[in-house]
Amino acid sequence: MKSISAVVLFVLVIVSCSKDKFESRPRLTFKEMKGNYVPVGNEYAARIVLEYTDAEGDIAGVPLFFEKISSSAPCANSSLDPNIPPDTVNVFLRLPGDVPPSSDQKGEIEVILKWTELNPIACNPNDTLEDATLKFWFKDKAGNMSDTVTVPPIRIEKVF
Repeated sequence: MKSISAVVLFVLVIVSCSKDKFESRPRLTFKEMKGNYVPVGNEYAARIVLEYTDAEGDIAGVPLFFEKISSSAPCANSSLDPNIPPDTVNVFLRLPGDVPPSSDQKGEIEVILKWTELNPIACNPNDTLEDATLKFWFKDKAGNMSDTVTVPPIRIEKVF
């Protein structure tokens, strides 16, 4: 799988001052998306903002997984990994390692996915657009799995 070094992953940590306590199981919710149409080329990207809460605040450096469910998969004679269902592509990004641990942590995760990271699937010359739904989740250092959040569909222009 291609390196996702061009992806900008940014976590803003906002320590909660309220008396409410968060659960050990991290909570992940969709906040906003900009760029739901990504034309060919790396000068364009989809920007997705997710909010999280975690009681222990032990998320520094953990993988942020995402699953892409494509309108274009599976293709005939596909070279996708046979261990992954043909209509999905699973990859992960890594949360920054410098997120300070704190109790009852609340913050935002900003994910910027360029055209190449969205890995458009071109099956035939007449298939020029792909609609992709992305699902995100992570597991904190204690092994607690977050919610899985689904973001609105992204339309990706393709080149055959």
